[in-house]
Amino acid sequence: MTLPAFEARYLRIEWQSEGVAREIEVAPAPLELELCADGGFVVESTIFNDVPWLGISLGQKLEKATPVLVAASGEEVPLLQMSDRRSGGTWWLLSHGWDHAGKRHLSELQRSAGRYDVRIGEERLRIENRLSSFGRAEIQAYIDDFRGDLLWMIMGDASGATATGKGAGAGTELAEALGELHAASRRVLASPAVAIREDRAPRPISKVRPTAATFREYARDPAARQLTSRVFIESANIAENRYVRHLLEASLKVAGAFWSAASVRSGFLERIASEECERARRNRAMEQRRVDPGVFERQTDERRRKLDAIANFRSLSSDRGETQSFPIRLEEQYSEPCSFFYRRQSEPKGTPGNEFAYKVIVLPKDFFELVLGAHRICRDLTIRGLPRSERLFSKNEKPYLKLTFASVLEAVPGRDELERRDATKRHLEENNWLVRLTVDELRELRREADVGDWRAEMARKRKDAVGAEIVAVERWRRSLAAVDLAFNRLGIASSPIFPTGMSFVTNPDYAAVLTAFKKVHALLERGGLDLSKLEELSNISILHVSDIYEKWCLLKLFRLLTRDFGFAPELRWEEKLVAAAVARTSNIRFEFSRDDLELKVALTWQAELPTGHRPDFVLEVFFTGRAEAGLADNEDRQSGGIVLDAKFRDAWGVGELRHTLGELVAVKGYDAAVESGRVFVLQPCEATARFETTSPLDWGAHCDYDGTDKHGHLRGWVQTGVTSSGASSTQHLKRLLAMVFQAAFPRPWEEHHEDGTSSWTSRSFCLGCGGRHVPAAITARRTKKDQTYWFLDCKRCRMRTERTHCYDCHRPLFKNGTTWTYHTTIAHQVTNVICPWCESFFDRTST
Repeated sequence: MTLPAFEARYLRIEWQSEGVAREIEVAPAPLELELCADGGFVVESTIFNDVPWLGISLGQKLEKATPVLVAASGEEVPLLQMSDRRSGGTWWLLSHGWDHAGKRHLSELQRSAGRYDVRIGEERLRIENRLSSFGRAEIQAYIDDFRGDLLWMIMGDASGATATGKGAGAGTELAEALGELHAASRRVLASPAVAIREDRAPRPISKVRPTAATFREYARDPAARQLTSRVFIESANIAENRYVRHLLEASLKVAGAFWSAASVRSGFLERIASEECERARRNRAMEQRRVDPGVFERQTDERRRKLDAIANFRSLSSDRGETQSFPIRLEEQYSEPCSFFYRRQSEPKGTPGNEFAYKVIVLPKDFFELVLGAHRICRDLTIRGLPRSERLFSKNEKPYLKLTFASVLEAVPGRDELERRDATKRHLEENNWLVRLTVDELRELRREADVGDWRAEMARKRKDAVGAEIVAVERWRRSLAAVDLAFNRLGIASSPIFPTGMSFVTNPDYAAVLTAFKKVHALLERGGLDLSKLEELSNISILHVSDIYEKWCLLKLFRLLTRDFGFAPELRWEEKLVAAAVARTSNIRFEFSRDDLELKVALTWQAELPTGHRPDFVLEVFFTGRAEAGLADNEDRQSGGIVLDAKFRDAWGVGELRHTLGELVAVKGYDAAVESGRVFVLQPCEATARFETTSPLDWGAHCDYDGTDKHGHLRGWVQTGVTSSGASSTQHLKRLLAMVFQAAFPRPWEEHHEDGTSSWTSRSFCLGCGGRHVPAAITARRTKKDQTYWFLDCKRCRMRTERTHCYDCHRPLFKNGTTWTYHTTIAHQVTNVICPWCESFFDRTST
């Protein structure tokens, strides 16, 4: 990929006068520039509430060029050149005049969305500008949640104590270290080392220590009551004490960071507990469910469209002869291409007659595809044409009839499905679109309520543990702040320079201060942090909000993999995560493993593809079982994956998200990064799918898991972000990851034991708590066609997953209750999933 000789960054500018900036704050990361088909570059910018500015910085090759805005008429307007006094750099801005009243420059980039073309020498830059309604508060909420989540992962979750309830958490260790530091620093404060220096000052005659000046003053005034004397001043502002104060200030920063992170975590756990309790209460109280009229109508229209396509089909025919109409009822597909078993509509189900064991109809390919798409909603079909009839014999010498249509002149599909749906609609309208739940649905809701109660209880336990650590750390933080204030009153400054004296070796109080601080610092270093990086995290700006959102998504993916799905991160992951959080690097790969399932996950941020494009996240799932797969010691087998691209938008136009997805696949080739070809967009808008809701489940208004149009969950988007209530929402993202993992889980297998019993084993985990599905909790059952399906129960949180299969195309399907099911379902039967590959479903009213 050709590298540009310039870069674009967000700027916050405080204006001094026209063309002069008092201060310029520069975003830490540049915007991503992509190569256009015409050879230029394109950059996407988002401006919110007049902040920020978009500045262009030129490299050495273009340092003598003057960037110009190229209007649609071809007119060129030079950009405004602005000097950054702090860094000494130069920025070029798109300015449209000076506002004398507001004392600031104006720019159309801050007021108008659209395309802006800039020419820089021989280079061309297209700016795709978007305006956002997000304000500083909404963006700051992402920064606060990002910083708090990262610090808690580093400082709070490092020991895993607060997650499992085992042992002392990091907060307890920090509180103990702060307590030791407080005790040692108070001893130093009670008797600090001092430096004594000689000075001159007026003293009473009885206490005078004479100097030459003393005798001169006395000669001038023998009656004076005070004369200049030698005095000795003790000063505590020495190198040792200055370093002690530095240690106190550093420890206060660490304690403050922990307190802030723990407070964010405590609030999150409190919201989780409240949400799960409320969900459990609703599930237990629910006896009826509201049907979404829009989803019901869209599913009805889809059925009508398929039947109309059959009715409108016509094929040209060169056959001669008298055509006939054949009223038939289609049954299952036959083994030959484009064929079905069939029987006459007047014939009873079963063997069609004594002459033939069965009957087969062969249809033209294009017509067959239409019929196959409507197979589960239309079995009765009247076909007019001139078929060829053959009496053949099967492999076991049974006679059967084969009816082959070279062309179809007319087809009349049965409309019973539409009539049933019309009747269902009238019934729903009479009941205000409420449908009474079945016994199975009520049982499922009670089970989900139990899972919600368990999750709420676990969240409260963790919140209590975190709360206890907050109290302990806050107590010592306040005590240390009082000691630091006392040092300040003694006139002791702060210095990070370690003194050259021997006080920290020979004086036990000073040595104790240093020992206690080392314990505090060790807790920080254990997570890959140091004071400079802690300072960087504290100073994250709201300027580059899209960069912040990407990193926020990275943390949420990391947390879901480790906390919700039980994967263990690689060694020294903390350092890599901190490095990714404070800088914009590329191709950072994190690995996670579950040895009990022989699974490994690789998550790459800003993965570098051979095409030069960099998707935000590439997540790959590998099966590491050696003996069963015949793999080498250094070889893994990819069994699933997904490409995720984060787009920070507050609104989408109709069809815009689908168009963006198409560009990611067709233009950038993101689907080639993983074998599954899955590409999804992560975005923070809460009502993304308001124009095209396809699922009656709660996520239908926010997400699209691509469960229709026979794509098999390949393209879609999910809402994940800080919601309007201020809470961090990742449940849709968790459901998406669940879809990826369940697609990678192998089929359960039966193991026979020496005592004659058998049990089922599954290499899968519970979506509720991450625990492995143990054989004792796996139940296998048989369908009417003698096919096996499984109930996978969790002994820990009681969540149930049903692993079944489509009875038509036989692909695996997963039912995870109403909370975590990602398949599209029937509007008025939310436990009835639609196959995402062939769109089949079990219709209770079908015959």
